[in-house]
Amino acid sequence: MKTLCSFLIAVFFSASFFAYADDEKMNFDFDSIPSKTALQLIADFARLNLIGADDVDGTITMRMKSVTWQKALEYVGKTKNLHYQIEGNVLYVSRDPKYFESLDSPLPVSRDDNKNTIFNIKHMLASEAIAGFPLFSKEFNQESLAANDASGIVVARLSPSRLEELATYLKAVDFPRAQLMIEARIVEVDRSFSKQLGVNWSGTIKAGNFVGKTVGTFVDTGAVPVTAGIGFVSSSAILDLELAAMEKGGYGKVISRPNVFARDKQQARIVKGSEVPYQQATGEGNTATSFKEAALSLDVTPFIDDNGVRLDIKLAKDEPDFANALNGVPPIKTVSLASNVRVKLGATVALGGVYTTIEATQEHRVPGLASIPFLGRLFRYETQSTSTAELILFITPTLVPSIDIAQLPN
Repeated sequence: MKTLCSFLIAVFFSASFFAYADDEKMNFDFDSIPSKTALQLIADFARLNLIGADDVDGTITMRMKSVTWQKALEYVGKTKNLHYQIEGNVLYVSRDPKYFESLDSPLPVSRDDNKNTIFNIKHMLASEAIAGFPLFSKEFNQESLAANDASGIVVARLSPSRLEELATYLKAVDFPRAQLMIEARIVEVDRSFSKQLGVNWSGTIKAGNFVGKTVGTFVDTGAVPVTAGIGFVSSSAILDLELAAMEKGGYGKVISRPNVFARDKQQARIVKGSEVPYQQATGEGNTATSFKEAALSLDVTPFIDDNGVRLDIKLAKDEPDFANALNGVPPIKTVSLASNVRVKLGATVALGGVYTTIEATQEHRVPGLASIPFLGRLFRYETQSTSTAELILFITPTLVPSIDIAQLPN
């Protein structure tokens, strides 16, 4: 009786793997490969049929160079405490030694006709490429797929007909996808000035597609649907001039101008913000500093077709509201925008209609006199003002030409 092991990863073995010879040397490089799959690899090398008990499981990482298959079994067995027995051309494997006591004669074995094949994935993660391919397993004839995203390979153990199906499937999903440069301008502007930004507001979005809301740890006021607008800008250069004039006149500000590359049908995400510290009671009169995230985030997923590009857009602007803190915990004021719009490549689309009310109190003082005790109140007063700011998102998608890496200079 000798001991054996189980493994679960991608395999690498020499070109002479399937040539049988007792003293022929092998190279093993296993990392997270299923136990029975690993045993089947060794059995194939030795031209043995395999019967594995149900208790043959677990994983192993093994790298060995220039060893015989018998020596490899011995080394692995000492590590995993699995037992095997060879009778005729059948290799029996089990963790329980009593399993072999009932073997009066070799059992009939179903021949595993599966073959090991490596596929190179070029345009997506290997794990994503095989996610939609179904596997079918029969006793002693199990199919398996292992993906290595770092090296971009898929190791498949399938029958010849199933290998053809996998090759056809991978050809359909693994292809070069178009890439876009998404240029965004996130603007907060006084409502009275928003009409002067050169936007042709040509349509409206149904209520519910654009949402402004306030949510906190203890208080959730819910979402308030509004009617929002969608418009188009004739020129990005003119838009930049209008935004510069807006900021110079004090009518608003450009919160952020993020640019991001995005592949067709793949989400791109930008987050800019910080964690806000606050004091929180921990019991027995002690306090601890906790953090809440307050960030500006933009998620864009492009869908390119012959008529342009459809953009799935989600924008959220989170700010802490210390004025309404509950037990020292500030709620997070969230202004969010979500829409699905179609635009021509190179054109600029504007999404607006999310409003925020800003209330401000300003104290006016007469220098010197306002500081006189009791009488000073006669020389100072407060004024309150209320303004409405609109959050507008400008998006410009531009197609990025494909580059053949093979043609680049060394």
